[in-house]
Amino acid sequence: MRQATVQRGLKSIAQAHMAAAHMAQAHMAATRMGQRLGRGRRLLRLLAISAAVLGCAGPATAPPYATPPASLAGHPLIGSWTTTVTRADIAAGGVTDPATQNENAGRFTWTFAPDGTWTSVQESLDGAPVMNPVFRGTYVVDAATLIATTTFPAQYADTGLHYTWSIDGDALRLDVLDPPDPIMPLVVETHPWQRAG
Repeated sequence: MRQATVQRGLKSIAQAHMAAAHMAQAHMAATRMGQRLGRGRRLLRLLAISAAVLGCAGPATAPPYATPPASLAGHPLIGSWTTTVTRADIAAGGVTDPATQNENAGRFTWTFAPDGTWTSVQESLDGAPVMNPVFRGTYVVDAATLIATTTFPAQYADTGLHYTWSIDGDALRLDVLDPPDPIMPLVVETHPWQRAG
């Protein structure tokens, strides 16, 4: 009887040790999880601070809204605008590579919709292949500034390019304020865009 009591006692002690070991493992796992969550919280705080700083660092001419308004109906920019950029225009800008000239020359139609979205379509003038003939995105506009954000194709998605713009009759003049590459001003600024619809 005494031996049975001792065995039950040893069994209880072993179970207690096992339970303690499991609790220790659970505590260590929870601690690791807390550390991961702590890093995640720090990352979220850093992202929030960065977003706040970047949001406050916009140019003085930035429009007073961050997302397109419900409707821009009646705005003079609404509609389609076209321009033609030749290989000679691209070469005059210092670009001598024939493939780059082919990819960036053509007839461009940029359409601004009243819902704050835009589409740009490039057509080749001579049948040369164009790798990305269609771009899409959103825009915000005020009296002199346009911010066009590319959302498609995904590899060209950006946080918005800033332009100044003016319309004289049926001619739209655009200037890229901080071009991402030397080609962009050649396409956008070389000739006025003509109203197409």
